[in-house]
Amino acid sequence: MSVCKLQYHRLVQFYETDAMGIVHHANYVLMMEEARLHFLRELSGPQAGNILGEVNYPLVSCHVDYKKPLQFNDEVVIDYEVSAQGARLLFEYEFSTKSFPKALAFGKTVHVAYDMNLKKAMKLPDSLLEFIQARGNP
Repeated sequence: MSVCKLQYHRLVQFYETDAMGIVHHANYVLMMEEARLHFLRELSGPQAGNILGEVNYPLVSCHVDYKKPLQFNDEVVIDYEVSAQGARLLFEYEFSTKSFPKALAFGKTVHVAYDMNLKKAMKLPDSLLEFIQARGNP
């Protein structure tokens, strides 16, 4: 099984914080979604118009472990790994910041391939498996 390792960067916005001045826990899930879209853009290439085409990857499981909070204006680094296990696409995320490079939070999401035309689950596309294999580490 190959694992494709990628990295996504973003800046924490004020509206993502709560009354305690830290990133609200639900926003980690949204940041993981941003990282997944980053992956789909990488998969589709620079000329791709619609990254959500005939095949989509709905979420079937999501989990986050919080170690240390993110705060407003932190430069977040999300290192993530993508792998295929059978018919499932797995993402594992590690959150850190430029000023604190140790892991602040960990996340995991599981997805399945879904044919938007037939409206049913399908096996993972060969193009996706080839991309993971080409970019991955055995």
